[in-house]
Amino acid sequence: MHDAKYNIYIRRLISHIAQKPEYWYLAYPCEELPNETCYAVLSESLKKLDMGIPFEYVIGWSEFYKYRFQVTENVLIPREETEILVEQSINALSRSIKNNLKVLELGVGSGAIIASILLSTSKSISAIATDCSPGAILAAKNNSIRLGVNVAFKLGDWWDALNSEEDGPFDLIIANPPYVGTEKTNEKDTLSSYEPSISLYGKKPSQSGTNDAMKIISGASDWLEDGGKLLMEHGFNQRKILSDFAISNGLLILEQIDDLSGLPRVLILGK
Repeated sequence: MHDAKYNIYIRRLISHIAQKPEYWYLAYPCEELPNETCYAVLSESLKKLDMGIPFEYVIGWSEFYKYRFQVTENVLIPREETEILVEQSINALSRSIKNNLKVLELGVGSGAIIASILLSTSKSISAIATDCSPGAILAAKNNSIRLGVNVAFKLGDWWDALNSEEDGPFDLIIANPPYVGTEKTNEKDTLSSYEPSISLYGKKPSQSGTNDAMKIISGASDWLEDGGKLLMEHGFNQRKILSDFAISNGLLILEQIDDLSGLPRVLILGK
């Protein structure tokens, strides 16, 4: 028995295959698809949905912020709550009195965050993005080219991807690291087994899920300009441990932001 969400996916899928707007199927429910190839694609796509493959992977793209991003199974599907990072980054950049700003995203994934920021600000920005996954770097590069944003991509694990003589310091650093812990929490209810495990749990999964966030926080002071900010997404049950850890590493807690569900979601740290 399929639920209402599945039926919505089917309608969107039909419109996608027909290369029509999403409302097309509702407006023309009796309309035939253009040719037999379309029906074959529809049949194959429905099989993938029945297997549990996320809709975004089936169609190859995801909506995020105000833009459309290509997604592959090498990257996490962008979440709506992550748009907070984009909005807060744009706010921080707009309030800066500097005109030429250096911005870094650690763990770029599909490139949805950094590209959305660059597309939504009029500031002159030099942007660098890192990831330890070659597949993610490729996906992010393709999205940046398609959307016309200029980002320098570097392959490597967090700060190790950067060269201290050439890169930084940065006015703004953004990170949405893996933060799912191995202990059972309701974060797992929305996860897909088809998404890359490294993007959810990190290279070394831990019970608390804070390993990667702590690596980022512990190195942040070395890479932030004086007055610079680190914006980080985190799990709903990680705010206190990460805030305490940040303070012990000499960072300031500038803001703690909840998502639309009222759950702790983003930390804004300062140097």
